[in-house]
Amino acid sequence: MMNYTIKQNVAVVRPNYPLSDGQDAAKLINAVRFQTGCTSMLMDRSAFVPELFTLSSGVAEQVLKPFIQSKMRLAIVGDFYDCYQTSMRDFIFGCNRGDQVGFWENEQEGLALSLIHISEPTRPL
Repeated sequence: MMNYTIKQNVAVVRPNYPLSDGQDAAKLINAVRFQTGCTSMLMDRSAFVPELFTLSSGVAEQVLKPFIQSKMRLAIVGDFYDCYQTSMRDFIFGCNRGDQVGFWENEQEGLALSLIHISEPTRPL
């Protein structure tokens, strides 16, 4: 179902297939909690279907909702340049100001901010 490593008490997860809905997300969260005991995950942008990054598709809400409901912190890392001119930009900014889900440029940034508290982006979008 997934490959993972533990870095600084954060599960760095690489699912075998892109997450496309809430059921996929819930299964992954349960597996990570059971196998690692971690309450924070870091995943690459490629671990999600591309539709997640088109806010109007509704996929972002479906996939991210289980993370919030189960209090599993999530850092998504990758290049979000294509989101800068869309409503997804505001969604990313809002998530980065919260404490459950964050979108970051690279793994080091995602790990550092997962450890202290997913709060402010290190650079404006």
